[in-house]
Amino acid sequence: MKKIALILFALAVVANVVKAQNKIKLDKGVISIISNGKTIVQIDSICFNFQKPDNIEILSQNSDETKLMLDFEAVLGRSKPGTAKEKVELTVKTSNSTVRFQAKPKWARNIIICLKDLGGHYFGLRETLFPDNKKSPDLRGNAYDVDLLAEHGRYFENCASVFSAFYFNSLGYASFMDTFAYGRYELAMNGRTKIYHTTGTLDWYLFTGDYKQIYSSYYKVIGKPKYVPQWACGPIAWRDDHKQGAKDILNDAEQFTNLQIPLTAMFVDRPYSNGANAWSKMDFNDKFANPEQWIKTLNEQYDLQFMTWIAPATWGDHDFPGRLTGSFGYFDLTNPEAVTEWKKRLTNLQYKFGVKGHKMDRADEYFPTAEGWKDRTPMQQRRNKYGYLYSKVTDDILSAHWKDDNYNFARAAFHRAQPYLSAVWGGDVRTTWDGMASNLANALRCSFMGFPNWGTDVGGYFGQGMIPEDLFIRWLQFGAWTGCYEIKIDGAGGAKPDRAPWHCSEKLQKQFKKICEQRMEMLPYIYSNLNSSSANGAIMKPLAMVYPDDEQTYHIWNEYLFGDVFLVAPILSKENTREVYLPEGTWISLLDNKEFNGKQFISITADLTEVPVFVKKGSLFVKGNTTIGNQKNWNKSGESLDVYYYPEASNSSFTLIENGVEKSIEGESSQGGLSVNVPERHTSGHLYVYGNKKPRKVTVNGRKVRFQFNKTSNMVGIKLKSKQQEVKIFN
Repeated sequence: MKKIALILFALAVVANVVKAQNKIKLDKGVISIISNGKTIVQIDSICFNFQKPDNIEILSQNSDETKLMLDFEAVLGRSKPGTAKEKVELTVKTSNSTVRFQAKPKWARNIIICLKDLGGHYFGLRETLFPDNKKSPDLRGNAYDVDLLAEHGRYFENCASVFSAFYFNSLGYASFMDTFAYGRYELAMNGRTKIYHTTGTLDWYLFTGDYKQIYSSYYKVIGKPKYVPQWACGPIAWRDDHKQGAKDILNDAEQFTNLQIPLTAMFVDRPYSNGANAWSKMDFNDKFANPEQWIKTLNEQYDLQFMTWIAPATWGDHDFPGRLTGSFGYFDLTNPEAVTEWKKRLTNLQYKFGVKGHKMDRADEYFPTAEGWKDRTPMQQRRNKYGYLYSKVTDDILSAHWKDDNYNFARAAFHRAQPYLSAVWGGDVRTTWDGMASNLANALRCSFMGFPNWGTDVGGYFGQGMIPEDLFIRWLQFGAWTGCYEIKIDGAGGAKPDRAPWHCSEKLQKQFKKICEQRMEMLPYIYSNLNSSSANGAIMKPLAMVYPDDEQTYHIWNEYLFGDVFLVAPILSKENTREVYLPEGTWISLLDNKEFNGKQFISITADLTEVPVFVKKGSLFVKGNTTIGNQKNWNKSGESLDVYYYPEASNSSFTLIENGVEKSIEGESSQGGLSVNVPERHTSGHLYVYGNKKPRKVTVNGRKVRFQFNKTSNMVGIKLKSKQQEVKIFN
């Protein structure tokens, strides 16, 4: 006990170097991390090779760093009791809302950190619902492996394959072990939480604060999430198999345009190439001959961008340098010869014809972990590091040709991929109601891990060909409220019958068109949110992330915040009625403009033409009319940008991003009236204000103007020019 007390006393000096919001102190034999006066973490021990240190000394300390020496008197397999000691230097650094622990003993192969259970709830670590298929995002009371693996053979969910050694805790912190090594987490089991990784290098971060502080701090460590171009924010159509090759692609573009259903991009899935698995040559086969012509038609006639399916493997084709053994023939992505060859093929056989992005598949299956890599990555790190390298190398190749004007989305990903990966998609989901519902649960887990952009295979992948139209409509509605909106328009596995809207009823066509039009209106909002995620977090925000003190939110998996403004509660069953939980605040239903107080469950009914969406009072956001995509063929009204303000007794703001430039829109509410400041924009539009039925006086840039009142929406509106506007409404 005396030695333990010495260790804890030495670590307690770190309290002097942590900023005011974070303190570390000794309290009854444990290290307590206190944030803003609240104990959020209590560390029992930090062990190397399953052993606690026997002694510790302070080597040095200054305002931002303390160096400690840990003594181990009898390291298993290295020394005899009572003889030579092993020493480990432990460095603790603090800055703002981050605490970082670092050590690297040469003899250690394993790290275990034990934390006392303080009653917090845990979220993140992995996208999959394995092993029990529970949709709740709350991981408390369970053990989880952190090892990138497509587990579709072990459970019936899908191939969701995003993992991270990052968890979010409701007590106001997040834990991040910065390693690619295999990990296992036992969360609040038997009175403690145990973090285990098969590495001797300790690089452990604790991020504190609210969710925006936590994720902002995290992205400062791993890098800012990748830029998303506006064309990638709209509806994206694809097929699993194009029976007639490029003819199908051009026909689909024409049919969507004839029905006036807007799209902004399309992609081709495998098979489309020559070689093994209809892919290994990475070119376009005879069915897709002359890609320079038909891709140009997509670009110029329909203003659609085009992407392709890729995989980091050649299967049985040995005509590729730097391959690893195994049936898939994965590339060694640390081998410069393999990377150079891949870049050459993608650039010369795809990018020069106009391919601007990729659906990234198959990095999470039969991986040969035992074979050595060029850079000698340890075996226990290979699965997870490969997911990271797949994103990084693909981004490097794309960006070398297209700079920021590219898009790549993957099924499998690991932490640190965020700066190189535009989005993830939720695996090859089943074509059922429960498949759709499970995929939403996958999405929220990805958000907790800090992957800001997620999408579902709208309509599903595994299962029946044609799905019921009510399921298809509900999936279209759900997908429209995700970051990556990709719509599968053929049957499961490319089988018939076809799901393309022109093969469906007039009722479905009408809803397909309406939903995609609504998505296009949201492009300025979605684009702005995705490209400000380094400060604001994921676009699909779980309620427990934003309201961690509300215990009702911990198990909610079937609703979420879309940005900071909208609460989205998709219909996930054949029933048109569902229960919705509204957290604190006042919420306005966009179905009927009814107001609801928060902190309660309500019952909502929405027929097939609507999806339950609520706006929180105090919100400020934008919508608009854009001219990108195939709608340029029929939409001649030009671009516009509208500002919506739902005032409350506090100030509001929205970060608008236009062509990568951030602009802040500010709203202020007081007893005397309202004030809205809109910066200079590229286009004109309207300002709509909720609830001001009879404003006495309205001025824009000091000039009197008149509002128009819309009784059905309880909003008043006024036209705004593109130049900076200062609008004041006096009661």
